[in-house]
Amino acid sequence: MTIVAYIFLDTDRTVLIPLVKQQEQLEEYIRGLASHCSEFLIEEDCSSARPFRERKEAIRLLKNVRAGDMIFTLRAEWVLGNPQEALHLLTLLKEKEVSLYCVDLDGDIVNKTERKLQINEGIATLVFDICKALSVNVSNKAHAEAIRAGKAQKKKDGKYLGGPVPFGFFLGEDECLHKDEQQQEIIKEMRSLKEDRWSYRNIAKKLEEEHNLKFSHEGVRRILLRKDEY
Repeated sequence: MTIVAYIFLDTDRTVLIPLVKQQEQLEEYIRGLASHCSEFLIEEDCSSARPFRERKEAIRLLKNVRAGDMIFTLRAEWVLGNPQEALHLLTLLKEKEVSLYCVDLDGDIVNKTERKLQINEGIATLVFDICKALSVNVSNKAHAEAIRAGKAQKKKDGKYLGGPVPFGFFLGEDECLHKDEQQQEIIKEMRSLKEDRWSYRNIAKKLEEEHNLKFSHEGVRRILLRKDEY
């Protein structure tokens, strides 16, 4: 069994903790578990924004760990990153049967732990569940943002955003609405009738009789109130 202490020196200096201080805190925590650190891995010249699995020392670490090995680090944020990356890392370590202890969370966030001859859920299950929930949320949010961005671009390009094509128009191959001249003439007729004080219901009846178009009186009202800004 190998016990590796992962030290992260943040180049962005947003959460910089000196090397010596990290070593001392990790050694103290590991001793508290009646263990001894086998190796220190020091990650330098790397931003905290870079995913753990893409960092130089982390790549070497993940390649070399074996079943039963234990990884220790001071802060969970240094190795977990965003929820999706966290879930990927935790799943990988679980498959390898490797433990990951985060001092700030005070426990193994990958596996169940044994305490006083009893299996203890600890924080591993909780961390997994949270990461899964956040991962789905991030994925859905990104998907929603992509849809909004796509619609905004289509609107900017003058393209139709979708839904039933309004009466008086047709959807062209360019994904834009174009006026249907025949239907536009019928709309002019409807407006003329309304100016002559016809009710919406009577206009709908006339459209069915003369043009075989079935509109409710509410449908006629919506068409006439429309500004046709497409």
